[in-house]
Amino acid sequence: MESSSSSSNLPRMYDVLINFNGEDIQRRFVSHLDSALSAVGFTTFLHHPNAVNPTHIQQPILNLCRVAIVVFTKSYSQSAWCLNQLQQIIKWHQTYSRHVLPVYYEIHPSHVRLQKGDFGKAFKATAQQTFSGQQLEHGMSRWSHALTKAANFFGWDESNY
Repeated sequence: MESSSSSSNLPRMYDVLINFNGEDIQRRFVSHLDSALSAVGFTTFLHHPNAVNPTHIQQPILNLCRVAIVVFTKSYSQSAWCLNQLQQIIKWHQTYSRHVLPVYYEIHPSHVRLQKGDFGKAFKATAQQTFSGQQLEHGMSRWSHALTKAANFFGWDESNY
């Protein structure tokens, strides 16, 4: 008999967690994505730095989701909060074999994967503002690993549509 606390036995409260940065992208893209997913019967959880409770993703929320959609934009790497959340999403993927779908909105996937261009400059600036001294290299390495891992998943690039 399986334990009732097993993540596979938890009720599914959300089908999709959508992680993103910025009110402008919420109005221009995420709200339409959320509406389209809702129209076909998916329940969504919008997770962004300006949320009512901008704390780390709680493990129960992730466990109650089937898929995480990470919307990468030029401003995504300007948010230490988003980069920390992405680390948790990648850990959740590795631990529970859940799906992560990257979406690239007005940014090329290689800029995310390799942290280059304006995305890379913002990434470095955010790391320098967030970490001090010896923590800088380790923090940048963790964030870089999460970005590269997410960008290596099959995703959706809006510039192709």
